[in-house]
Amino acid sequence: QVTNVTDIKALRSAVDVSSAGSAVGTGGMATKLIAAELATAAGVATVITRGSTPQKVIDIIEHFSNPELAADEPVPANALCTRFVAKSRPMIDRKWWILHGMYCAGTVYVDAGAVVALARFKKSLFAAGVQRVEGVFSANQAVRVVYEPEREACAGQPSADEARVLQATPRGEAIEIGHGLVNYTSAEISRIRGCHSSEFEAILGYCDSDNVINRGNMVITIADQVLDDVFVTRSHKTKIRAEQRAPVPVASSSLAAI
Repeated sequence: QVTNVTDIKALRSAVDVSSAGSAVGTGGMATKLIAAELATAAGVATVITRGSTPQKVIDIIEHFSNPELAADEPVPANALCTRFVAKSRPMIDRKWWILHGMYCAGTVYVDAGAVVALARFKKSLFAAGVQRVEGVFSANQAVRVVYEPEREACAGQPSADEARVLQATPRGEAIEIGHGLVNYTSAEISRIRGCHSSEFEAILGYCDSDNVINRGNMVITIADQVLDDVFVTRSHKTKIRAEQRAPVPVASSSLAAI
């Protein structure tokens, strides 16, 4: 019995979610997990319980509404359920819609450096980090951003950091980094992949944006633990510590208010 869930992706890989819906329920377990994922991303705690005992809903609400309830406290029999913990930092409406409300028209595959830039340093996705494109899509459509170990392994002689990433990544398993809205079409991204933004005009005849996906239009889905264990190298950690130690700039008192 799973009573407390903080990572729905991990739950999907650990249990069988292929069961069909019951006579008193709507949809199977996979459908219920999608609903829980949507709600928790918006900051709403969600509960799955037996539909044949609706009177338990009051007991469940009373149990989890207790402000003195410990996180690891056992759930009593009268309130037995599976509770999905709400995200501590709910997505803003725009990003929730990008992730859950928009159809992904294709996939953009990126290298390990782009993964860290996007997920750890919250940067935009630049063409230099794009490996390949899958699908046919227009500008401003939603796409999945994915890291593909096998593709990177065939790209040439990896550096020491890249070799460590490849070794830590299960071969053949693509890792989703997030979803985002692209600034260029699939055909255009295929032409500018691996290039610097200064080359866009010569290749495409115009340059609407210096990036493929702006960080404001990017939603990260990769788990922090996977990011830190697989992609964040020693040099990245040194940079992170340096940024954390950097003094916060203080506005000069001599500046006049505008």
